[in-house]
Amino acid sequence: APERRDSYLDTACGGDTGLRLQVQSMIRAAEMEGGLADATAAEPIIAAATPVPIGGGPGQRIGRYHVKRLIGSGGMGAVYEAVQEQPRRTVALKVMKRGIASRSALRRFEYEAQLLGRLRHPGIAQVFDAGTHDDGTGTVPFFAMEYIPAAKTLTDYAREKKMGTRERIDLFVKVCDAIHHGHTKGIIHRDIKPANILVDSAGQPKIIDFGVARTTDSDMAVTTLQTDVGQLIGTLQYMSPEQCAADPHDIDTRSDVYSLGVILYEL
Repeated sequence: APERRDSYLDTACGGDTGLRLQVQSMIRAAEMEGGLADATAAEPIIAAATPVPIGGGPGQRIGRYHVKRLIGSGGMGAVYEAVQEQPRRTVALKVMKRGIASRSALRRFEYEAQLLGRLRHPGIAQVFDAGTHDDGTGTVPFFAMEYIPAAKTLTDYAREKKMGTRERIDLFVKVCDAIHHGHTKGIIHRDIKPANILVDSAGQPKIIDFGVARTTDSDMAVTTLQTDVGQLIGTLQYMSPEQCAADPHDIDTRSDVYSLGVILYEL
């Protein structure tokens, strides 16, 4: 009940300000949609568990792809190293987590593939294919993208290579150029952080995970609206104040520039 909410959140969030902001943002979004009970019934909360959505991982087959191993998992799905049959190549296969059944979550996942497919830049991981897979419990979307072998996050790479200031700046300029390419295509990343900037063995940074991006292309935004007003998406410590306020109308390319500034300071 609203009158008991503050005291409940004090206890449930345990002093975690970021968590509390996210919960409050979700509550506001739900109330705007016509009621908390109705909204939670229609839009299930994303499951935090079950990082393997395809019933076992290694040895499984998804479309034209044979799964070799789990690379990692995030809010929207799990990423596997897989082998494509034709043409034969190693790919990173991203599959939606089991338990995400809401229409908005499905739209956001499918839209990630559309966004990345529009981008052609050496600093952005390329998407090769997108489709759906029946894992026995229903249809699960997936897409295949460029696999980056021996990848390190931006900060790990700089630290392990013992880079000097000039080298770090040169590396960061490549990241800025890739993000700028996305901006010229009308795409805001909205979750720029070191974990989403991988560097390959040749020293080329690759931006990954445009899944939370908000397009500035109005025609596409109308048909595939990604984020409801009041829904907080991203990683709090790298967010601009406007993004923390969770109003998509206040967010533009400068929000990405803010995140790049935090990363530059960290780097």
